[in-house]
Amino acid sequence: MSQVLTQEEVDALLRGISGGQIEAEIEEDVDPSGIVRYDLASQDRIIRGRMPTLEMTNEKFARMFRTTLSSLLRKVVTVNSMSVDMIKFGEFLKTLPVPTSLHIFRMEPLRGNAIFVMESKVIFTLVDVLFGGAGKELFKVEGREFTAIETNLIKKVILSALSDLEKAWKTLHDIQVVYQRSEINPQFAQIVPPTDLVFVIDFEIEVEYITGILKLCIPYSTVEPIREKLQAGFQSEQMEVDKVWMNRFRRNLMYADLDLLIELGKTRLSANDVVNLKEGDVITLDQYCTDPVSIFVEGVLKFKGHPGNFKGNQAVKISEILQDKGEIDHGAE
Repeated sequence: MSQVLTQEEVDALLRGISGGQIEAEIEEDVDPSGIVRYDLASQDRIIRGRMPTLEMTNEKFARMFRTTLSSLLRKVVTVNSMSVDMIKFGEFLKTLPVPTSLHIFRMEPLRGNAIFVMESKVIFTLVDVLFGGAGKELFKVEGREFTAIETNLIKKVILSALSDLEKAWKTLHDIQVVYQRSEINPQFAQIVPPTDLVFVIDFEIEVEYITGILKLCIPYSTVEPIREKLQAGFQSEQMEVDKVWMNRFRRNLMYADLDLLIELGKTRLSANDVVNLKEGDVITLDQYCTDPVSIFVEGVLKFKGHPGNFKGNQAVKISEILQDKGEIDHGAE
């Protein structure tokens, strides 16, 4: 154990150093060649914080794909969003076995490609169920490629998944998912350099007694333009437009009764004139009989027209449709 200096010894040591009687150790000069430049623009410095909007979008996709897959297989399928990680693309590829069903797609107008990955055992289970099997068998991959039938069937499932993904992302950013191609070897799916960061989103899928993982790989460079949306708090789903409810509301709204008022003209009378009015008096209005009359809908001026008769009834023929900003559409009649 090293000896602990007393306060007197510490004071004496400090006096000796300041007086030059005791030499202090001086750090050696730092070799400039050992200095490493730090790139502030590098993706390595990206803060890996939570992105609640992305997480909620993933949950929404999981619910939609669960419904789609259950309808397709006619069995109860469970799909859950598991995690969102940010790693380098090269590290992501190392985690994928061969063969693996990789499906490359674009999220226009965002730049770059993304990958949808489905494990082999999930594929074999889905194919077994689609052909009437129970989906309870354990399959050995054995390094073989997928058959043409398996490839066609799984592409149908993937296209359904990408359709649900596009719908789930609509509330986050208006994208259009465009399918590119499929691969079974991860080395042929180089969508970005190995050092680039990617979001890896895991979904757990359970069919009967088989559980597997679906992976969604989206490069950071693809979603960087909408990063603020991803990090922002997710708006309540009550704020989203429910298209079914909106269509029903519009349809019922078309049957609502409205009051229409035709204004033939205006004039100003004194109180004395009004008091003295009697049957047979003529009130002169501020416009001629050939001038268009104003048509009000629930008190709002909407149309101009000309009065007349139609099938024995008094009527008004619409000649102009007034726009919201007071402009007149002369083409409508």
